[in-house]
Amino acid sequence: MVTRNNMQTLHVWDTEYSADSVEWCPVTPYQSIFVCGTYQLVQTENTEVNKQDCDEPLIKQERSEESTVSNPCNRLGRLYLFAIDSLKGLCLLQTLEMSAILDCKWCHCKIYGKILLAIATAVGDVLLYEMRTNEAVLEEDNIKNVKESEPYLSCSLSLLCSCAVAQDVNSETLALSLDWSTGRAKFEDVQNNPLISVSDSKGNVSLLMLNGLMLEKKECWKAHGFEAWITAFDYWNSSVVYTGGDDCKFHVYDLRIGIQRPVSSSKLHEAGVTSLHSNALYENLLASGSYDENIRIWDTRHMKQCVFSIPLGGGVWRIKWDPHTWQRILTSCMHGGFCVLDYTDNTKPPSIVAAYKEHQSLAYGSDWCHLMGEEAVIYVKDHILQADRSAEDLRIVATCSFYDHKLCISFLKE
Repeated sequence: MVTRNNMQTLHVWDTEYSADSVEWCPVTPYQSIFVCGTYQLVQTENTEVNKQDCDEPLIKQERSEESTVSNPCNRLGRLYLFAIDSLKGLCLLQTLEMSAILDCKWCHCKIYGKILLAIATAVGDVLLYEMRTNEAVLEEDNIKNVKESEPYLSCSLSLLCSCAVAQDVNSETLALSLDWSTGRAKFEDVQNNPLISVSDSKGNVSLLMLNGLMLEKKECWKAHGFEAWITAFDYWNSSVVYTGGDDCKFHVYDLRIGIQRPVSSSKLHEAGVTSLHSNALYENLLASGSYDENIRIWDTRHMKQCVFSIPLGGGVWRIKWDPHTWQRILTSCMHGGFCVLDYTDNTKPPSIVAAYKEHQSLAYGSDWCHLMGEEAVIYVKDHILQADRSAEDLRIVATCSFYDHKLCISFLKE
């Protein structure tokens, strides 16, 4: 894999449990805050299932493993709330124990004046947390003006509500992925009743609505024959929902028409479709990832064929358009590590411009920090030359990997 530049490590942290999800807060002034979600499979007698030498995707492994052990397995999870600080480095703010976490996403903007985080869990629930400031912490540290200090010092997560997505409460259903309908919050007003789309291990997709800080299940339909690995909104039209499954199919649903059948489907992927992300700046632009080790770029007006297909040398578990220019794509490539692609010239396939190989296990979680340039420089000032302190193109990312339970914060400069 040829790259023009590599990403430089700022911080490394042991998550103890296997790490699979990381998400930076998009809301000002809390963009130095992020969460990391974990997934640990253990037997009921507290004997950990050893997967160090396994190469198959997590859920597929469990199908065979759980049939060979005498004791049922528990899926434990832990959510970490972090902040990066210009003086203290990486700061752990809070740890929450819960069921194993498959995905988590911040709402792109405040709703009812609150910063919200949704979490997809292994018991088929979506948990909704509010990030709150603790005035007692501010007073104890003699902080008089939060705007002039590091605002993360007062932050913690508090559970607001939960909603079950499983059709059968007695079935073993995992909520696998979720997405908010608020992706264009930077560019347009967002109503106080956003939607959350959730996919699960039974192949279903559920549509939740936030109503008065409670989640209401509005729709649920069978979208895929096996695991529905991923669901995502079209950020330009929240009535359009994309889904991808282990049946290698990529579907497009229009909620205005109904959920009985997709308005279009693609079988172009040669393995399970695991990641989808709509571009919030450029209309009709969508990226998809698959176990077939390719990332694909789509024009949503013409879904019969993708615009470009790029091999990355590892199953593509997550893809994220950068929240600054929306022309870079951060990818988690499982056995292929992490890389960044550039799509500035949309007449050519995206090119790999950076790679990150510091993880020794499955590359699962990755996300861009919403700070960049001058706002980001203060967090990497000891790692770059004085002459580069005004770097406008500097970006910070977080990545995490599974069996080595490793979280890394790194940066790249063009």
